[in-house]
Amino acid sequence: MREFMHKYRKNILIVIILGFILYLFILLRNDVNKVASKIKQINPYYFLLIFLMLFIYVFLEGVVIYIIAKRKVKGITLGGAFRVNLATQFFNAITPFSSGGQPFQIIYFKARGIKVRDASSIILINFITYNIAFVLLGAICLIFKYSYFNQILVQEGYKYLLLIGFGINVFMTVISFFLTFSRKFYHLLIEVIWIKVIRWPIIRRFKLERKADNIKNAVEEFHSELNVLKKDKKLWFQSIIYHLIRLICFYMIPLFIFMALGENVRYNEVNIIVGAIFVAIVMSYVPTPGASGGAEGIFYLLFSFLKRTVIPALLLWRFTTYYLYIIFGFITLLTLNYKTNLKKINYRCQNEEDLIDDK
Repeated sequence: MREFMHKYRKNILIVIILGFILYLFILLRNDVNKVASKIKQINPYYFLLIFLMLFIYVFLEGVVIYIIAKRKVKGITLGGAFRVNLATQFFNAITPFSSGGQPFQIIYFKARGIKVRDASSIILINFITYNIAFVLLGAICLIFKYSYFNQILVQEGYKYLLLIGFGINVFMTVISFFLTFSRKFYHLLIEVIWIKVIRWPIIRRFKLERKADNIKNAVEEFHSELNVLKKDKKLWFQSIIYHLIRLICFYMIPLFIFMALGENVRYNEVNIIVGAIFVAIVMSYVPTPGASGGAEGIFYLLFSFLKRTVIPALLLWRFTTYYLYIIFGFITLLTLNYKTNLKKINYRCQNEEDLIDDK
């Protein structure tokens, strides 16, 4: 785990520097006194709602991880799943495309004595059901609100941002389906493409052909482990519903922020929630840790129709939905249970050689 943290130390520094520069840039380009005055006048009642939405967002993903995990392994509690998910947000926040969360979860579960194939199946199903929920929400918003928000983007000189972001998310969902359930797809990747690539003269010196059989065997074992879970329709339905609820809660946060700042949001409630979803869609392909830079820019563009409070709302939104996650995620990471080993209660074989994970 220390090596994993050491690997991302530069990302943490980048996030801090980018955050400082972006906040300084935004404040210098606007009247600092007016922004500060708006923030001072916020209604604390709405901040309670914001924190409640954040809690539901993290908690329900913990519920999804728990209901998937309990079908595969013993010893994972709901509280433990919630804490793991909160720590995961830290790695999602400091890596481009939120790519650090899933590797962290695999490493953590492995440290607790859970085989990599079991941890991977839990994480993959959580990832796929999340993507399905996200794409469903995105599709609904595009059908009913695309013309309204696309007009705002076109006026600012940006075209196709929403369609590109949505297309990338659909592509990732389809690919994850193939990677999870298609043996033929893995056959193509490993036995056709992989075997040919490792024979290239420039690659041959790495002697990767030794790993081909290991990878093939790991894939077969992984797919056999997934066979039980992928037939559990109730599990999939529950997971998608939980993700839909948590996503809606999360995208209501900008609405409560604007309300806390005293903005008149009457007749714009749906537009603000949909705008938050479109921000997330575009953020998905910004190649910086936490989509820094792109997230702030697209938020400002899409909520430019609320000019009176858009700057203080942007600062509060980014702090509560990003930097606060980093703080709480890091604290949780330091206090996770790394000691209780679950190997004995999950696997009969105690011989270390028999418990070698998919490497």
